[in-house]
Amino acid sequence: MAAKRKKAVRGRAARQRAAGVADRGSGRTGGLAAELAEFAKQTAGARNWGHPGMAAVLKGISVDEAARKPAPDAHSIWEEVNHIIYWAEDVLMQLENRGVPRPQAWPAAEGGAAQWKRDVTRAARVHAALVRRVAAMSPTALNRKSQKTRYSNAQLILGGISHTAYHTGRIAMLKRVYQRVHQPAGPTV
Repeated sequence: MAAKRKKAVRGRAARQRAAGVADRGSGRTGGLAAELAEFAKQTAGARNWGHPGMAAVLKGISVDEAARKPAPDAHSIWEEVNHIIYWAEDVLMQLENRGVPRPQAWPAAEGGAAQWKRDVTRAARVHAALVRRVAAMSPTALNRKSQKTRYSNAQLILGGISHTAYHTGRIAMLKRVYQRVHQPAGPTV
């Protein structure tokens, strides 16, 4: 019986290695939770997959650039940041079994330079809380269906990371256009 169990454990470990989710000793729970937490951290941080992360992209954006809309029916950088925050909070609430499903939202960009700086800081704080929550999740919790969606918690987390990466890319493009076409004005974060 012990030989059969060892073989099963070796087989499971080999499948995890092949899938890229084996425990690499990078976190209390290890495995997939540690990988997802690290991916979320990099996406919201300085660098992810060879691309700038959200924090790196937001660095140096003035309040005027953040509030500028590329077209009347398009979103500003600031609105993109508020949208990222909104959905990162939503994912965090779902993982913690709090709140109710929320409708699509694009919170308004309101205030001056101090509020812009607070919103950028809030984005970093929300993502740091999400990283901590994900890192603490067990494999069972990751596989469990989210109580408010049709997805597993792991799928919910990946969706949240993808959402942040997508909107960070949109922000990077707007930043590049604004900083090449217009001279930066106003205080920067």
